[in-house]
Amino acid sequence: MKKIYFLLLAALPFFAAKAQTCYIDHSSHHQGIWPDSATNFISGTVGVPYTQNVTLRIPLDTTASGFHCTYSKMVLSNTNWNLPPGLSLTGTPSNYNFPGNDSSCMLIYGTPTTAGTYTLNFVIKVYCTQLPFTALTSYTVSYYKITINAASGIENRNGYGFELAQNSPNPVATTTNIKYTAAAEAKMKLSVYNITGQKIIEKDLQAQRGENNYVFDASPLESGVYIYALELNGQRQVRRMVVSK
Repeated sequence: MKKIYFLLLAALPFFAAKAQTCYIDHSSHHQGIWPDSATNFISGTVGVPYTQNVTLRIPLDTTASGFHCTYSKMVLSNTNWNLPPGLSLTGTPSNYNFPGNDSSCMLIYGTPTTAGTYTLNFVIKVYCTQLPFTALTSYTVSYYKITINAASGIENRNGYGFELAQNSPNPVATTTNIKYTAAAEAKMKLSVYNITGQKIIEKDLQAQRGENNYVFDASPLESGVYIYALELNGQRQVRRMVVSK
């Protein structure tokens, strides 16, 4: 039995080195919390480093029940978030008091230890300049989930297993070779994600038994770090690709 471990979409080595620092995703123009409930948080794998960046854009004001509120801050008031075991949360600012009419961030990071699907719970309190010491409202955000997969293996019956190699060249300016192997002819799906976990490219590949090579055109992509994932029958392997122009 040959062990092949899933890699995580956000398992970026250079992020791992700065595991406790979040960043504001300036590519997102959403107000509120991003990723949103539709995009949700990426999944992880037991024993594989995990990072999920969260951008918070607090608007200037709102009207609730006929009351006009100019935001002074939005506060993450609880500390028991139901994170998967092995993961932690940090924020900028560190007290989770996110100022109104500004952008802030949080980071979920660590190495998960227990498989399962975890529903996160964030208690949010909104404060107004008109009510500096009293929260206008308090509500619970419970639509974010993190699924942690157990390490899994694929049996190699024909001398080849499902393997995804690092693209070459890497960094890439125009085209790069993505090599992979398959135990038999199969249809595979190649997906490319940006560092916020948004899928930006998806292609169907027809794999032959043995070694395969796909020439990926990176010329439309902006310089930066991307994640590419190859999926076969629910099994996924992931690598990091750097585009430099």
